[in-house]
Amino acid sequence: MKPLIAGPDAPGTSTRLFIPSDLPALYAVERVCFAPPLRFSRALMRSLSEDPNCRTWLGIASQVCAGFAMVGVAGEFDDATGVKDSAAYLWTIEVLPAFRRMGIARALLERVEMSAREAMCSAIQLHVAAHNLDALALYEGHGFVRYGMDREFYGRGMDAFRYRKTLE
Repeated sequence: MKPLIAGPDAPGTSTRLFIPSDLPALYAVERVCFAPPLRFSRALMRSLSEDPNCRTWLGIASQVCAGFAMVGVAGEFDDATGVKDSAAYLWTIEVLPAFRRMGIARALLERVEMSAREAMCSAIQLHVAAHNLDALALYEGHGFVRYGMDREFYGRGMDAFRYRKTLE
């Protein structure tokens, strides 16, 4: 088992990198946090977690996988400019309802930023549902800036805001 990573985690919580045996726990969190059609498939989660250009972090509380984050660190194609830039893409941060408001999402976001910096990414980009006020507050509180909107990104009537944070 990979060791827990020391760092700025909330008291009583920790973070660590994904190992393949964690996939069932990740998918269990996904099933609680999202319903179809927004739920990632098990195949997509396996593909992302095993991708060498993706980092998956687990948030642990009370020795339980309480949440996770997935970030692609290979750079993303920017629709606005038409060129590939070195921005990482945050696929998701999810925390089980019973473990929210404990600082787990913040700790995971810090790990995502650390991973992006280590991969020499210049920024992190993400989409977030326009109605997800808690996520909007998390990202804005971490210095992410809204720079656009994609209508019906998540399906009919489900718009997404685009956010970006430049890394220094």
